[in-house]
Amino acid sequence: MKTPPNQTEFESAVEKRNYNPGKLPKRINTVTAAVLAGLLESKELTGMDSVFSMSTTRLAAYIHTLSDKYDWEIERKDKCIGTNDGRTAWIAQYWLPVETISLALDAGARVWIDDVKDACARRRLKPAQGSLWSES
Repeated sequence: MKTPPNQTEFESAVEKRNYNPGKLPKRINTVTAAVLAGLLESKELTGMDSVFSMSTTRLAAYIHTLSDKYDWEIERKDKCIGTNDGRTAWIAQYWLPVETISLALDAGARVWIDDVKDACARRRLKPAQGSLWSES
């Protein structure tokens, strides 16, 4: 895992940054909770990460929900990457500042993270529910 870049290098008013952790979602068997749990475990997430680990293509929507509804200050940067066919593409990468993670863990978030991981593991054991196509 790469270390997030030093975000304070070119910022003014660094002392005004908000490192206070937001609220933890009550429902733990959701993609929103899984995204936050990943961020709290110091993961840097991209859209492709969410496709393979959370089965969603809507990472930005969950980041917005965590920021807007649950008050998390999530860092982001746009990053240029090379593609398999020789093109370049811009992607967004999201993470939580180390200070925010530390405060959240000090406030008891480790138990919540473990509960989220357990709930997601139990959900994966169940067969897919419903289908767009019914057999007639």
